[in-house]
Amino acid sequence: MKKILLILVLLIAAFWAYKYFKTDDAKAVHEKPKPVAVSVHSDAFNQSLADMLTVYYAMTDGFVNWDSSVVNTQANRLQGSLDNLLMDELKMDSVIYQTALFPFENARSGVGAILSATDWEGKRRGLQDLSENIRMLLITVKYDGATLYWQECPMAFGEGVRGNWLSAEETVVNPYLGNKDPQYGATMLHCGETKATIGPSTTDQPAQ
Repeated sequence: MKKILLILVLLIAAFWAYKYFKTDDAKAVHEKPKPVAVSVHSDAFNQSLADMLTVYYAMTDGFVNWDSSVVNTQANRLQGSLDNLLMDELKMDSVIYQTALFPFENARSGVGAILSATDWEGKRRGLQDLSENIRMLLITVKYDGATLYWQECPMAFGEGVRGNWLSAEETVVNPYLGNKDPQYGATMLHCGETKATIGPSTTDQPAQ
């Protein structure tokens, strides 16, 4: 009797194992390969945005190091990079083009504010405005060239007053407090967090 029960158990187990592996094989046969992601923009347009962002990152490095000379040099370069953005490509969709012009022009003004500010506080305020408008520009044009990180310091302009910036890396390197802050030194260099991503896997939400 025990042998019969054992045989039945083995047969049932074999049946379910066969059914399980057959189902997996069927899924593998019917699953279609995922298409390769293709950007909605031309390579030239994405490259013009990438070039602009590279200069922006170099400028934020100047803020991290409290180096006004680097900040001004890169801000001048950034003004040129913004002027070289291939905005005309967006005219194929008049709604996106018209919507993108607002943060684009504001970003140019933000660079001008950084250059004209005579004190560090003014330059940092300009960085906040510039970063917000570049972020809105990227969201509006549905930038998908690379993943960027929208990061936030909760005390950039004092306790509870946030400041934001864009980074190519998820690791936080704070351009508002940096590594030479008069009050904190370098202790707040990594103060902050990633609030959203922008790019191929966008999770951006309006900043609270």
